[in-house]
Amino acid sequence: MSQPITELITFIEQLNQDAAVSAKKMEELIYQDPSSSIVKARVFAEEILKRVFELENLSLPPQSSLNDKIIFLSNGGYITSEVQNGFHTIRMTGNKAAHTANYDDLSEAIMLHKIVYKIAVWFYEIYTTLQLTVPSYEYPKPPAKASEELQDFKKEVFQLLANIQSGKGDQSERTVTQPVVTGDEGLFKADLSERESYLMRELRRLKDSSKEAIENANAFSKYKEYLHVERKVQLDLEKSLTKNEILQKPSLILLCGSVGDGKSHLLAYLKENKPQLLQDYQVFNDATESFSPTKDAMETLREVLEDFSDQKIGSSDKKVILAINLGVLHNFINLQHESVTFNRLKGFISNSGLFSQKIITWFSEEFFDLISFSDYRSYELTERGAESKFFSEILSRVFAEKSFNPFFLAYKEDLNNSNQTMVHENYRFLQNAFVQKQIVQLTIEAIIRNKIVISARAFLNFIADLIIPDIQTPVRFIDQFERLEQSVPTLLFKRRERSFILKAMYELDPLHSRSSFTDQLIIDLNTLSDWSNVTNDFISDQTAQLWIMPFRNDSDGSLSGESFVQFSETIIRLSFLTNEKYARQIKSQVFNNYLRRLYDFNHGRTAGIRSFYDEFKDVIQKWKGTPLKDYVYLSKQTETIRIAQKLNLKPNVSHLQFVQEEVLETFKPTLSLAYNIGKDEPIPIEVDFALYELLQQVLRGYCPNKKDEEDAINFVEFVDKMMNYGEKSKELIVHYPNDGRFYKLYKDDFGSFVFEKE
Repeated sequence: MSQPITELITFIEQLNQDAAVSAKKMEELIYQDPSSSIVKARVFAEEILKRVFELENLSLPPQSSLNDKIIFLSNGGYITSEVQNGFHTIRMTGNKAAHTANYDDLSEAIMLHKIVYKIAVWFYEIYTTLQLTVPSYEYPKPPAKASEELQDFKKEVFQLLANIQSGKGDQSERTVTQPVVTGDEGLFKADLSERESYLMRELRRLKDSSKEAIENANAFSKYKEYLHVERKVQLDLEKSLTKNEILQKPSLILLCGSVGDGKSHLLAYLKENKPQLLQDYQVFNDATESFSPTKDAMETLREVLEDFSDQKIGSSDKKVILAINLGVLHNFINLQHESVTFNRLKGFISNSGLFSQKIITWFSEEFFDLISFSDYRSYELTERGAESKFFSEILSRVFAEKSFNPFFLAYKEDLNNSNQTMVHENYRFLQNAFVQKQIVQLTIEAIIRNKIVISARAFLNFIADLIIPDIQTPVRFIDQFERLEQSVPTLLFKRRERSFILKAMYELDPLHSRSSFTDQLIIDLNTLSDWSNVTNDFISDQTAQLWIMPFRNDSDGSLSGESFVQFSETIIRLSFLTNEKYARQIKSQVFNNYLRRLYDFNHGRTAGIRSFYDEFKDVIQKWKGTPLKDYVYLSKQTETIRIAQKLNLKPNVSHLQFVQEEVLETFKPTLSLAYNIGKDEPIPIEVDFALYELLQQVLRGYCPNKKDEEDAINFVEFVDKMMNYGEKSKELIVHYPNDGRFYKLYKDDFGSFVFEKE
């Protein structure tokens, strides 16, 4: 049997008898008169706060409101953020119950029941040294006897409470049997017991811990087929297979890349859906597939590739597809093998440029085809920025309102069964097309900024992390602050410990970007008593509006302390995720410019390429310091006499590969520059986003420190190498910074040194 609340909080009776009496009355009224029960919870909060003021010897004017007291204690550090949220929830819910005619929300009364218990525990732990046993919390059960009308209503409540107490309300780690669904039955099957969540069952299959996450080149389930998104690498492999289909000669197709880039998934897809393309091929999914205990990786590879050795390739008709990691392939072709050689294969790989800076997707030559997964991007470049058909399509597969979408069908089935948690609200929020667009843009930015690879499997796990909070309780029994804590914006930007993607998302939190628009939004939230206009203007999603409605309708003053911080942070994140105008205003201009430069360098827009070469020249001069145009200091800034040489930078663009298409699917994700140095080979440098961002700061006057130089070591070494090709042997500028004098030291036409004032 559940303990009545009067027993649950007997541990505070000696400290606050009035609060204990109010709690007792609150529980007595929960099922008889929820509105009055909520009012009693507010009285309980008043009594607790009154006693805190007495024990702490604090005072406020007699007319001070409940909100005034909460703000005062919060600002003084007397209450924790969780307790502060609890008081605010009781205050706002109490106001609603007191000022709304015929207000009778049983679920809110039950929700306050738990908050009252939490506040009582906090009060006991802070203000007494007694060693009484504090019982664990249990939800109040409906009374055994009640009117027939009330009994009908309570059946649903009793079932919900029973589920919560038995663990069914918290489904984060529960194991639900996944039915095997094949044939005409489709991907969704309604076969769970009452109150179990179909949506949770489907979402668990997205996680890395799911059996669906295990890739096998020989197996491809209907579920994986539904989630499969066609990519250019698949089309190129199919073209390669079709090209070789009619050829009566040996064929070796190398699928090169790294772990987790989708090689196994693609092979399994083709085997299931286009088996005719693979029927003549022997497929080796990785270099260890045919291992024997007595052979190492190189011996195994030699066995697999023996028919493609110089000695046998002319007489063999073998066809092989080999999925292999780049490092293993590099080691194999550079190894001396006994009795056989692979010079033709080695020459093919050299001709492909696989291990060079060139962009390689599909390269074909006589007996060999090579497909480099590393050079197929998961996003595209356009003149307007970056986009990703791949990630967008994956999101569509999960959230589209389609009759064949198992996730949407599961969501609808749960709602039909009155099973609604924050998982369902988060799912509905992510059905918003602009929210999905923002998730894709954040993903692309994370890839570019951090140089990470996000596979389909990692992205699916990321989607699950966006939807599923650690605890799932029916939304009717959680307060407004818990809703914010379990909503998509918080799960997206405040769970960096869960995965490498969420770690990158933490860095992209709009709270970290300084903007006048965000500053004004914060000012409005701090100064306006009515937040309706602000939230209506900034938040463009109905589900998000529901999350903040309790705060917007607060008629008893504003939030304070950590409660206000949590609310305002959520407003900013929701605005970023739902409001296109606001998102555009706070978008990093440096990142936008980098995308534009990437497009210039890969598409071949001469004006943009020339502009960045000019910027790069200015950066070198500002990094080293310059006394005059085209001169760069050789000596350090701290020296009393500074020496500078003339440095002529001659750009080279012959290394650039241009793709004359409006949408670039294949491109270099860095800015590749090179400079001519006489008859020697041009000196190259790759500018990734981290270096680009630093160089933009230098252009704006920032002086790099020692850490910057360590982080940009490749740039520092490049500049030092370029300085060796300056004109210091012909002339020097001597600068006296203290009085601004300049002298030029050079050789005249007769070889004599000349030292003259500049």
